[in-house]
Amino acid sequence: MSEPVSGLDYKKPALIGGALVGVLSCIPLVEALNTCLCLWAWVGGGLAAKMLIDSSPTPLTSREGARVGLFAGLLGGGFHFVIKFVLSIFQMDKILAMAASFPFANDDARAMYERIQQNGLLKALMAFLFSFLGSLLLLGFTVLGGMVGVALFEKRKGQAPPPPYPPNYPSNYPPNYPPQGGDSGGGQGGWPSA
Repeated sequence: MSEPVSGLDYKKPALIGGALVGVLSCIPLVEALNTCLCLWAWVGGGLAAKMLIDSSPTPLTSREGARVGLFAGLLGGGFHFVIKFVLSIFQMDKILAMAASFPFANDDARAMYERIQQNGLLKALMAFLFSFLGSLLLLGFTVLGGMVGVALFEKRKGQAPPPPYPPNYPSNYPPNYPPQGGDSGGGQGGWPSA
């Protein structure tokens, strides 16, 4: 098992991936794609993993993909919870009326829906539960999306890490160490002549 890559900056990939998950999961029509196994969560986790891969000097494992997916999922789930909770409170009457009109809803279920419609506290509790469970579902699929993103986008598997800087490495030397060879450095395999 490989060691986790240290010094990775998860903030920007997690923020962008999480914003994508949270916002697109709440936009009316666009959120319909979430019915396909939380598609936006997969996409947000995969995007966060791709961004992390692009910024990492060494190959990443599925562990780093899961970690960035977790961070993106926490942010996306938080965005989703806040937005969906507010929207659900205003739409709860319509949701309950639609549930009561289903052909398989029996008389007891219809009576329960009507009771909830008449009680503001119960409507808020239902909106909270729907929003919270949806956020948890998004979190789980965003973690999976981060792992799948590493599997799809990480092409450097099995590659050795770059060598460390030499002990007396000059601080004003160009940042493209290690030298790629050639004779641009005064005949020393890429290093300039002193």
